[in-house]
Amino acid sequence: MNIIVTGGFEANFTVGFARGLAANGMELCVISCDETAARLTAVGIRNVNLRGSLAENRSSWIKLTNLVSYYARLLWLLFRNRGATIHFTGIFRNHFILWEGLVLNACFRLLAGKYIYTVHNVLPHSRERSPLFRWIYRRIYQLPHVLLVHTQRARQQLVEEFGVAEGRIRLTSIGLNEEMPLTSMSPAEARHRLGFGEQEQLVLFFGKIDEYKGLDLLLAAFDRLNGSSIRLVVAGAFRNQTYRCTILEQLSHLKRRNEICLHERFIPNEEAEVFFKACDVLCLPYRNIYQSGLVFLAPHFGIPMITTDVGSLREFVESDFGIVTRTNDAAGIADAIESFMAAPTLFSRIEILHRAQKYRWASVCRDLVPLYAGASSGSSISRASRKLNQPDPDAVNLN
Repeated sequence: MNIIVTGGFEANFTVGFARGLAANGMELCVISCDETAARLTAVGIRNVNLRGSLAENRSSWIKLTNLVSYYARLLWLLFRNRGATIHFTGIFRNHFILWEGLVLNACFRLLAGKYIYTVHNVLPHSRERSPLFRWIYRRIYQLPHVLLVHTQRARQQLVEEFGVAEGRIRLTSIGLNEEMPLTSMSPAEARHRLGFGEQEQLVLFFGKIDEYKGLDLLLAAFDRLNGSSIRLVVAGAFRNQTYRCTILEQLSHLKRRNEICLHERFIPNEEAEVFFKACDVLCLPYRNIYQSGLVFLAPHFGIPMITTDVGSLREFVESDFGIVTRTNDAAGIADAIESFMAAPTLFSRIEILHRAQKYRWASVCRDLVPLYAGASSGSSISRASRKLNQPDPDAVNLN
C-alpha cells in the first residue's frame, strides 16, 4: 500500500498528483481534508479525511484540537500499516517546525517501508536566512529514502548546502493544473463578464497575494506604462494585513489607479477560467521563488506569461510559454509588458496548449512509479493492505 500524506497541502496539487499516480495503476490511500476528500472520492481514489476543516475562520482552540487529533489519528494509522510506502507531499508548518520537522518526520521514517518526501521549497519563504531553519532542515533532509524536487536549482542546493547525497534526489516536474474547469467560454465572453472590451489589453495578477510575489513591483511597473488601452486585473486574497495596507496605500498614489481592477477575494476553481481567458498575459513579478504552481496553471488555459528571472522560472517559461524580464525590478517588468503588448501574437494560445501536454499529471507520474514498487517486502505490503481493508471498530475508517 502507498500512503500519500498531504498535511492539507494545496488541493489542486493533491488531487492532480493522486489522479496521475492512479492513472498509472498505483494503489493509493490519500490522507485527505475537507477540501479534497469529496473530490478524490468522486474520481475513485481511496482516501481518509483525517485533517478535516482548514477554514481560517475557526477559533484558535478549534484549530489546535483539530491539529492534535489529526496527529494522533495519522500516527495510529501509520503504525497499524507500518511497512507501507509513505509519501509526504505537504509542507512542514513553520509554527510547528520542531514537532513536525523533527518528530513527525522521524515517525514517517520509522514507520515506513520506504519514505518519500516532496521538497516544494528547500527552505520556507521568509526563512531562507534563518540559522535555526537551516539547522532543522539539514536534519529533515537526512531521513527520507528519496527526496523529490521540482528544479535543478533545488537539487543543487540540497547537495551543496544540506549535504544530501545526489543518489537520494529525484527531479520531477509539477503537473499541469487540470483541476481548474475548462469550458467552451470564449475570450470575448470572458471579457464581457469582467466588463472589458475586445480592444483593451489586459495584464493579469492572480492568486494569493504575499510580499514575495511582488505585486507592489507590478503596480510600480504598471504606472510606468504609456499605453492607454492597457489594464491591470488583480484577482486574489491577501495573506497578511500589513502587506494589504501597503498595497492599498500604493494604489491610492498611482496615476493609473483607475486602470487597475482589483478583485480582492479568494477565487474558487470554477471562477478562474474567466480571468485567464479574458486576459492577454499573466504576470508573475516574484521577488523570490523556487517554482510556482501558476506556471502550470496558465498553460492549462493557453495564456502566456511574463515572469521575473528568479528560481527556475526561466527554464520553464522562456521561449515555450512567455517572456522573462531582463531585470527583476519595476523597470524590467514594465519593459517586458511593453514588449509583449507590441507583439501580442508572438505566443499562440493553441501552441501553448499543445506544448503543455507533456506536463499532464499522468505523464509526470509515469516516471515516479518505480519509486513505489518494491518499497518493502511483499508480506509487509500485503499485511498493510489487509489492515487497510479489514473492518475494525477501533481503526480509522478508510471506506
